[in-house]
Amino acid sequence: LPTWVNDMPSHEFGFLDYSVMFVYFVAMLTIGVWAGSHKKDDDEYFLAQRQIPWYAIGLSIVATLISSLSYISEPGEVFLSGFTNITGKFIAIVLETGFVLFLFIPFLMRFRFTSAYEYLGHRFDGNARKLGVIFFSLQTIAWMGFVILAMARTMVEVTHLHLGTIILLLGIITTLYTMVGGYRGVVWTDVVQFFLMFGGAFGCILFIGITTHSTPIDWIREATQFHGEKQSTKIFSLDPYHRSTIVSFALTMFVWHVCIHLGNQMTVQRYFSTTDLKAARKSFILAVFGNLCINTVLVLVGFAILYENLKGNTQVELSQEKKADMIFPRYMVEFLPPGLAGAVLTAVLAAAMSTISSGFNSLATVLAMERSKTSNPSSRASFAIRVTLIAGFLSTLLAYGIDVLVQDRNIVEMMPRSFNCFTAPLGGMFIIGIFIPWIRAVAMVPATVIAFVSAILISYGKELLGLEKNLSFTLVMPASLLIMIITAIVLDLILPGPRKDTAGLTWFSMNQRPNLHPSLISDFQEKKAHG
Repeated sequence: LPTWVNDMPSHEFGFLDYSVMFVYFVAMLTIGVWAGSHKKDDDEYFLAQRQIPWYAIGLSIVATLISSLSYISEPGEVFLSGFTNITGKFIAIVLETGFVLFLFIPFLMRFRFTSAYEYLGHRFDGNARKLGVIFFSLQTIAWMGFVILAMARTMVEVTHLHLGTIILLLGIITTLYTMVGGYRGVVWTDVVQFFLMFGGAFGCILFIGITTHSTPIDWIREATQFHGEKQSTKIFSLDPYHRSTIVSFALTMFVWHVCIHLGNQMTVQRYFSTTDLKAARKSFILAVFGNLCINTVLVLVGFAILYENLKGNTQVELSQEKKADMIFPRYMVEFLPPGLAGAVLTAVLAAAMSTISSGFNSLATVLAMERSKTSNPSSRASFAIRVTLIAGFLSTLLAYGIDVLVQDRNIVEMMPRSFNCFTAPLGGMFIIGIFIPWIRAVAMVPATVIAFVSAILISYGKELLGLEKNLSFTLVMPASLLIMIITAIVLDLILPGPRKDTAGLTWFSMNQRPNLHPSLISDFQEKKAHG
């Protein structure tokens, strides 16, 4: 790592920096209060009457999926693996686009579900729906705990405030505006946070370019030479212990994107809240473009910081992977001028809070829909507010203990080994339900559990199975998904049980009218069913 990460004295965060952050907090709470002024029935609190503009949904998806975990780890990852991650990520995004645009969104938009896991109940049975809800709930609490901790550690590096104080403050403020504003508030704060995230990273690039009289071409040239000598970037490897290659990272990110767009309420809820299929598709295309833009500027930040250190003849040590996450935060405080440092830290805050608020709201939506259908709309909305409060408390509490789990691994490695152990099993439930029409709940439910256990064993093979060392983190999601699909097919052949009517509930029966209540079938589906 650059010696300045550990050795240089830190500058104090000044009045101007804190002022920028204060204005941001006030703006988020203001948007929450404005959104909360709308009536609190189901359609408003959970989906904003399904009338959110497509461009707001698209930017909200980007802000939701690019959390502080990605925001602070991406520049540091440049020091460890060069072009490996960003190349793999771009390949995954390109591959994902066709699946989501032409398969997933058209299928999901045929229904007027509020919770994605309603589909599992109709396609399989109540047990499948409950399992999906349980997995999503556990994943969300753990994910938000990681996001809160990553943000808190960043602020500790920059402001030197107490870790516990920052965790508590971040948890309280995000929970508050999510509770007050509901889904509408979450989406519109996401829009603001998207521009803050992009602007913060872009401002950092401009500052380095101007002060060093260099361009991205210079940064990439130096980085290419540096990582060529270190052999940090590798296209492919048959070694299952090799940390990451372009192919393996592209595969794991492809599986992640596919499963998140099918099995995660945080993303699916965005599409459900658009006016129609056309709007949902437009929002996804914008999300793809926005995702590419922000990931590009974050990687350029990493290249720029690496360039500065190489030109300064600073020794770079790559053995301390955990501390690579702190390269970008420490650069903020050591080199950025007052005001700009506060603005960039505010961008990191925006990355964290957009994901946290989306996670809390989506969890509240799912659990509220699991309540008795006899509950009146205002009762379910009130219940969702209480769930948001409890989720905020649990995630904030969890953030205190996660640093023990992280140990010597950095954020990029820990994401697949922790909350993303749920990602492939959750997404696999939908993949099997939609594209393998003969699989029954009696096979799918145990296959889902087996896939989750497999993800844990792959993640912690050294600790649990006595392996020499843990397998590459890039194998966790692809391997567990493959195990799940194979297990479901085998169990369906072995286990007895009746077949369920799946008319209209699989990709191969889309032209049939599903046996659902009319309120759960979209106008698009009705027109298709009747020619």
